[in-house]
Parts: sequence; structure tokens; C-alpha cells
Amino acid sequence: MRFDLASLDWSLVGWAPNVWEWTAGAEGIDSTRHHATPVIPAVVPGAVQEDLLRAGLLPDWNVGLNAPLCEWVEHRHWEYSCQVEVPADWEGESVMLHAEGLDYAGYVLVDGHTVGSFMGMMRPQTFDVTEWLEPGSAHRLSLVFTEAPHEQGQIGYTSLSRWFKARFAYGWDWCPRLVPLGIWDSLYLETVPEVHVEGCLPNATLDPVTGKGSLSLRLLVDSLWPMQATCHIRLTGSEGTVLEHDTACVFAMGVSETMLTVPGSFAVEAWWPNGMGDQPLYDLEMALLDDEGGVIDAWQGRVGFRDVQWLPCEGAPANAEPWICQVNGRRVFLQGVNWTPVRMTYGSVTKEMYAERLRIYADMGLNIVRVWGGAMLEKDAFYDLCDELGIMVWQEFPLSSSGIDNAPPSDPEALDELRRIATSYLWRRGGHVSCVIWSGGNELFYGEREDATPVDETDPAIAVMAGVAERLGRNQRFVVTSPSGPSMWFDPEFAGQGMHHDVHGPWRMPTSMEEWRDYWDAQDAMLVSEVGVPSCSRLELLEAYAGDMELWPPNDDNPFWLYRTPWWNTWELADAHAFDADRPELARYVELTRRIQAESMAYVASSCKRRFPQCGGVIFWMGHDCYVCPSNNAIIEYDGMPKPAVAALREVFRDD
Repeated sequence: MRFDLASLDWSLVGWAPNVWEWTAGAEGIDSTRHHATPVIPAVVPGAVQEDLLRAGLLPDWNVGLNAPLCEWVEHRHWEYSCQVEVPADWEGESVMLHAEGLDYAGYVLVDGHTVGSFMGMMRPQTFDVTEWLEPGSAHRLSLVFTEAPHEQGQIGYTSLSRWFKARFAYGWDWCPRLVPLGIWDSLYLETVPEVHVEGCLPNATLDPVTGKGSLSLRLLVDSLWPMQATCHIRLTGSEGTVLEHDTACVFAMGVSETMLTVPGSFAVEAWWPNGMGDQPLYDLEMALLDDEGGVIDAWQGRVGFRDVQWLPCEGAPANAEPWICQVNGRRVFLQGVNWTPVRMTYGSVTKEMYAERLRIYADMGLNIVRVWGGAMLEKDAFYDLCDELGIMVWQEFPLSSSGIDNAPPSDPEALDELRRIATSYLWRRGGHVSCVIWSGGNELFYGEREDATPVDETDPAIAVMAGVAERLGRNQRFVVTSPSGPSMWFDPEFAGQGMHHDVHGPWRMPTSMEEWRDYWDAQDAMLVSEVGVPSCSRLELLEAYAGDMELWPPNDDNPFWLYRTPWWNTWELADAHAFDADRPELARYVELTRRIQAESMAYVASSCKRRFPQCGGVIFWMGHDCYVCPSNNAIIEYDGMPKPAVAALREVFRDD
């Protein structure tokens, strides 16, 4: 039985650090006198900043130069509270509080008493609250979040990564610093039987020759004693039950894994990537039964049946990773975008917001997204939608380059946490048919940028994550990092020498289209997993979020452009195209950047695609903005409006 706590009325209050703890057990102290903020309504899941914005206690960080005015939030303690009444019929049951995402560290309190603590946003947390929540009685449930950890933004030392909190929030080249705190994913109470299914990882495969499917399950079960049970498996499609199967299974005391394989194969419909066919999904039910056929515990999910193989690119050197994706016996050119969070406050992202962007990508003809390592594992709704739309997922673990040093951490504590995170990622999302690649992270390399060498499988952190993926990621691939191979970037001087396997870049505005075409005509990489061209957000959006700031001229003397997106401003265009600095010609300037982005990206896409199968695909940086960027490489703006590049890429990607 489960009780979703998001449906309750939540409140939020801020404290100066530690004051909540001082007042919690002190009789006669009116704690309201010690609040740092008024008590305000809260939305769960969400983020402290969103609640403060709704209450008028925080300015909109997207407007003008407001973002620095919001940085005080991460230096306070925050208490989420609600009144909860456990159903009376839960009497005698073990009751657990389960949190899919708590950001970042703090304490769980019931009626003012601390019953547990937590740390880390990348893994779920579970608390036994049986003795604290009496069924049929009302209790005050509080989650107190302490200050945000001192994680690194874009510039720093990857080798010193310790906190594994979404790093982009500490400032990147496409967003300011806005560090969320709070309950960022689902939160619920559930009763837990004495034998409990902690996880179920299905592996649904397809024989591309016979068209028949096979199924196995990896179970994670927590049992109070050694026991034997019957596992009942049922698979249902759009036309009814496909199979039902019972098998005996034995569980050790404590938490143990068990592999179950359904014998033989059975008729199923194949799941295809977007543009190649349909995406049939099957409901999978698994129940543990006692000797009398009663249900001990159960699990439900969805699966799709497909076969994915990776083949060498035509003409590839022997040491190259295979970058031709073959699905159900047919080769497919990978065409996609790099996925970053939809909002700075990622806890506030809804299924509808995911769907709005993913449907644009599907309509473009995209068949893959790379979930970038500077963020986190997205909510389950994202992967559900990718399953339904046929968009394959390349999921990175939470590591990214840092500029000063870019190699993963190697100390035992960090490696242990990466192992736990990777294991959690696989158990939670590894059963999705859309998940085809797991990766150690983004742009992990040794040396300086000029002589960068991507990390390989001998790196300690990579070895840890690869081991988890190899054990749990059946029918999925592990990639060390992106990019990978001898070279990080394409260098025309080394074209034709087998040096360019998976490469990144460039991300600049062409000085001329002729030069741009020459560069891409010489390109010989087997995969381009990051490339982009900047352009402005549309004029209406800029005007709506400029506040009282002037938008013209777009140069380094204008704080609006200099502060918000200095990496991606194209100030030189104003001179190159004879803009009059004395008159506001912003509309013409904005449209020029958008036209150049569309034309440049379309040429990249067509250049890579016509080299197939020498080239396995192209993945653009980046998909969408999470912040109102005056100029950025995104092709979808903050409010979900496509830039002209979307139509230009659609024309290339949907050309059969």
C-alpha cells in the first residue's frame, strides 16, 4: 500500500543555520520568532526557490541581473512540513517513508523529533517511520534541508568532485548560479511486507531473425529470513496476455539478488526508434506468491522488445569503438541533441514540460538524446516518454569536465559513492527500452585542452562505473566518456589518419559559410556527439525578461549581455554586417543570428548524414534552454518555442 505525500498541504519556512534544531526541543520558546522567512505554501516535488518566487520573497532569476540576488537561499536551512495521517488500516504494518530525490542534506522529523538524516541528491532515501507514525492519528512530518554543499560550477577540478550534486546549478556557460534545495522528486509512505521487492530489472530482447522475444528478470529482494516463493510473471500487450509463467525462487536472509529467466521465446511486436516503426510497449507484472497463492509483494512496469548491436563504421581503424547503431537488424543514423535540465529548478519540471520538448524532438526526426553528465538522472516520466516516442537515451553518470582539471576523482570515498550512484541509476532506469547507452561522463580527459587525451577504461572511476554497467546493463552498452578515442576534437591536419573517433565541437559562429562548409567537408569523425552554433532568443522573449536593462548594443559594455551569456554572444556580427551602433537594430541582429544558426546546423547534419556509414551520427549541443539566455546554442527557447534551427534540422533528419 502506498500513500502519495505530494497530495498533502505543505508549508515551507526558512531558518538561519541550526536555529530550527535549537528551538525544536526547547520548551517555552516561540519558534515563530526565530524564523528567517514567513511560513509560505510549498509544492512537492519542487524547489525552495520556486516556492519563494510564488510567495513574492524572491525575484525571478530569469529577469535582468536578478540571479545573484537569489544566492542567499542556498545558505539558509529550510523546513518543509505537513500534517499526515496514516490510514487506520495500516495498523501492524511496517511503514517506510520513501524519497526519490532529496536535495541535498538534512533531517526527517516527526512531531519535532529527529527520526533520520539524509545526504545526496542522486540516490533515493528510505526511512523506517513505523514507531513514529501511529495509524489513524495526525502527525507533523518535517524535512529540514541544511545548506547546499560547496560543489563546483563549470570551472574547477573534476578530480575533486565529492558531493555529486547537479553541477550545472552552480553556474555554467548557459545559466547562472542558482542552487536548488528541497524535495525534488516523488515522496510517499508505503507499507513494506516482511519479504519486500526492492527492485526489478527486466531484460526484454528480440531475435531480429525470428521476430520473437525473450524475457528475464533480475530481482532485488529484502527478506527477514531465508525463504522459497513462487514468482508469477505476466506480460500483457494491446491484444491481451502474451505470456504467464510461474517459477520457484529462493531468497537468502537480508537483501539478495535473484535472476529469473522465462524459458523459450514468444511472439511480440518489435520496438523501433523514432522514424523506423512503431513503439509497442507491454505491461509486465511480477508477483511473489506464498504456498497458498497469496501475494507477498509485487512489482509492475513496462517493457519493449528490441535488439541493439553496434557495428564498426565503414573504414574505421581496428582500435575504434563501433558507432553504427543497428536496431532489430537495420542500421540507423543517430541524430539527436544533448539533453540538459528543462529548468534550473529541476524539481519543478512536470511530465507536461518533458512532453512538450520531447514531442518537438520526435517531430524533428530525432532518435537519440544524450543526458549530459553535469546534471542528473531525470525523473521517471522522462524515460517513459522516450519509450513511447522511440527516442533512445544515452545516459551519463554525474561527472563532467571542469576546465582546470578534467579527470575523474580517484579517492576511495568518491569511488564508493560513484558505485552506489551507478548501481541506483541502473536499477531505477535500466529497464526502459529507450536506454541504450550508459557513460562515465562528459568530456573526461587528461592533460591540457590543447593536448587533451580522453580517459579510458583503466581510469579507476571509469572501471567502477563500467563494472556496474556490465553487471546490470544487459542489452545496453557502456561508453567510457564523450568524446572518446585518440582525439577530443577534429583537427583537419589529421584528417584521414584514423585519429577522429567520437569528437566534440566546434560551438562557434562561422566567420563565413564557405569556411564552415570546408571544415565539415573535411570532417572524418565516426561520431560527432557535440557540436553547436549560438543564436539569440527571439526578441519578444528578450524584451519580456530584460527588466529595466537596455538590450542594445549587444557588446561587452552592456551588462545584460556580458553577465548572462558571455560565452555565446556574437558581438562581432554587429560590425561584420554594418549595424548602426547609434540606433537600436536589435530585431535585425537577433534574426541574423538565428538564420546563421539554422543554416550552419543544417549543413553539419547533412554533412554527417551523407557520410553514413563512415559516420554513425551527430548529436547537437544543445537541445533547450533552462534559463532565458540572450544567446546560446540551444534550438528550443526557455518557454518551449523552437528556433528556426528546429525546422532546418527537421528537413535534414526527416529526409528518408
